[in-house]
Order: sequence, then structure tokens, then C-alpha cells
Amino acid sequence: MYQGLLERISPSLMGHLLDALSRRDPLVEHAPGGLLIPELIERLRGEGFSGYLLARFSGEERGWLAFYRGRLLGAWRQTTYGHLSGTVAYRAVQRELGLATLSLYRLQPDDLPPLVALTQGSLRLTGVEAREVAVENLMQPLVQEQFTGALVLEDGLVGQAWFLARGKYLFEALPPARFAAGVLHLVQAPNQTPPDLYEQAQQEDRAQRSLRISTAWNAAHEVLKEYMGRGASLALERLQHIYATDDPASLEKNLRRWMTESLEPNAAVLFDRLLRPTL
Repeated sequence: MYQGLLERISPSLMGHLLDALSRRDPLVEHAPGGLLIPELIERLRGEGFSGYLLARFSGEERGWLAFYRGRLLGAWRQTTYGHLSGTVAYRAVQRELGLATLSLYRLQPDDLPPLVALTQGSLRLTGVEAREVAVENLMQPLVQEQFTGALVLEDGLVGQAWFLARGKYLFEALPPARFAAGVLHLVQAPNQTPPDLYEQAQQEDRAQRSLRISTAWNAAHEVLKEYMGRGASLALERLQHIYATDDPASLEKNLRRWMTESLEPNAAVLFDRLLRPTL
């Protein structure tokens, strides 16, 4: 999986670039997150929103979500020690939306792929001394090939990005004829539409719940074998009928209570040890 510039530039520079994106069509600016949630993400998806959400957390940390016709295609979260992307970043942003200051900007759908290139694109050039580059010689072939992506100038802790969609500059921003300092990175947008991170996160949640439920039943079976011997399988079937659920926390609680009341407290202790053998 390509990671754009995540491993090439600092989190603070990435935040600077995302903070400087086009703001021509603001829907909300600098609003307390508590006023916009709950279900903000679901509403944006349902409305087929194209654009991005910029979240400011405590200190200078930022988060960013990019939507393409309602699909969540990009997510980034700055942290104290680095930055996150993908479903991990989405979860981190979503979890703290209520504590953040939020801004929401609408974009044309075709404007999104070059932006997503920052976190999911493939590198065409990286770390090239900017002053040694003839910008016209670099950009003209990209225009001709209908390049979609971003040219990023990194100059210490600051920088600037120029975006192209199918060979056309976005947001009426063109690079200068020459650069005096810094290094250049050229990152290309994914050839295929990235997966919807919201749906991917939902699938991961379902898989995690399924695994946790399976682990709970396996642990319960081992406890029953310890206390009931040959009758363990039949007892397990009865418990599975009584406590059928897709909520692993509820299942664990019910099984723990049943073992304490129907077997003995030590059965619940054994159950917990089997659930979490590293404890």
C-alpha cells in the first residue's frame, strides 16, 4: 500500500500542507466539535459529500478526513510522536471529534484524488534539490500526460503544495518559474479508487467482534470441560442458545456471572485467564 509522503515529510509539515488547502466553499469554520456531532460522518456519507474535514485538537495537532461522493477516501491524524493514516487515523479522529475545533470545506469531486495523493499516492520524485530543477521542464511533461497528484516543496518546517488533476492545475495555483531553496517531492494519486475507510473500519470492527465472541466461547468450553467432563459440549450448546448475542462484552459478562453462580467463583477466574492468557 502506498503511503504518499507520510514517510518523507514531518507530521508538522503535513499538517501545514493540509491546513493550507483550498477554502473557497466553507460549510463550517472553527466550530466546536460538540455542536456538530453525533453522527457527523454518517451524515456526510449520506449526503454524498465531496470535500474535507479539518480538525484541530489540543496543542497544534490536526486531523483530516477526505470525502469523495460520500466515500471516506483519506484520513490522517497528527500525534505527539508521528502521524497516522488509514482506518487507524479515522478511528483516532472520529473518537475525538467532540473535543476538536472543526472546519468543513466542499470541493468538486475531481479535486479529491490529488489531495488523497499526499497520504496514499506513489512517489515519482523525492528529496530533489529544488533550486536545481527547471520547473517548466518538470511540469510540462506532467501536463501532457494528464498527471494527477501533487508537487510539494519542503523548506524546513514549512512548505507548499501544487495540485494537478488530469494535467490541469487546481485552485488557480501555479508553481514559480524557479525555486530558491528546499527540496521537491512529486507524488501521484492512486490509479484505482482507494477503499472506503469507513466501510473498511466497519468490516474490521465486525471481524474483531466475531473473533472476540469466538474466543469467549472457546474459553467457556474449556472451563466446562474442566468442571463437567463429557457433559461440556451439551452445556455449551445450551449456553450458546441462552446467551446468543453479537456483543462480546455482554457475552463475557453473562458467562462470567453464570460460571460464578452455577459452578464456582474459581470457574470465572479460569475463564478470565483463558480469555486473556497474558494477564
